[in-house]
Amino acid sequence: MPINRRRGINKVLAIVAAVIIGGAVFFMAYMIQLSKDQSEVEDRLGLNWQSESTRTFVPPFYLSLTKPLLKGTYLELASGFWKQKSLEKWKVKLVSAGLGRYVQPEHFVASKFWLTFGSGTLFLFLGLFSDATLPPHYVIGFLLTFFFLPNMDVSGRRKARQLEIQFAMPYVVDLLTLSIEAGLDFMGAIGRVVEKAPDSPLVEELSIVLKDIQLGKTRAQALRSMADRIDMGEINSFVAVLISADQMGASVGTVLRAQSDSMRNERLTRAEKLGAQASQKILIPLIFFIMPAVFLVIFGPYILQMMGVTA
Repeated sequence: MPINRRRGINKVLAIVAAVIIGGAVFFMAYMIQLSKDQSEVEDRLGLNWQSESTRTFVPPFYLSLTKPLLKGTYLELASGFWKQKSLEKWKVKLVSAGLGRYVQPEHFVASKFWLTFGSGTLFLFLGLFSDATLPPHYVIGFLLTFFFLPNMDVSGRRKARQLEIQFAMPYVVDLLTLSIEAGLDFMGAIGRVVEKAPDSPLVEELSIVLKDIQLGKTRAQALRSMADRIDMGEINSFVAVLISADQMGASVGTVLRAQSDSMRNERLTRAEKLGAQASQKILIPLIFFIMPAVFLVIFGPYILQMMGVTA
């Protein structure tokens, strides 16, 4: 194919691509402008992160970047790629990560979609109008990273929150036990814990339990809801023991005292296990980094002497 003809074809393809991308950008800008005119009710349903009730919540960067696209047609278009079962699973994960009060699963998956789409559009512009092009496998790797980055953020927040709850459980259970043994009923003990205990995710969940009971839920229903929100083995067993004691008429104070002792023993066992794992993990840098350096310092001069190398 002649060079001039090839250049002409490339120019035509570049013009067609520019027209398509320009039309897409215009459509997106138009829809963003329309989304600004929607009612304030939709903001209060999950996007008004700067309100007084949520002023301590800092949204993740991917939600902040894609917030203008998490409304109206954009939201419906992006969230439509996920089935209802997937959205329900994401709802459980978001709640256990502490984001369920502020972020709906539809907003989360739409943010994943638009973050990946925006990065893909950027790479397309770079490929069309810049001499610096990335290999295809690099582009695919970057797109997969942008797509799964929100997943990793939610998993990290979930693990960090569960770890905070693990550390807070013995103190909170002790305070519950002391309050009940001092003569308070279960609701009064929870109220005392919420009032006196330091702020933590567990204290926040107990305040929700207290509100649920005040709104008409039974103690068992409120505790099961808390276990579902946290989604953690220790909380599940703790709630199961409390519900069983309540149904059988056993003393809640005695049960809580036994649970407190059991939690402290489990915490000590977990610490010993982590200490044993640390001693094993330190062998890797010791073998591959420290010992070669020590051998080099000790035997290096002798090896150089044997090779006839002099300083």
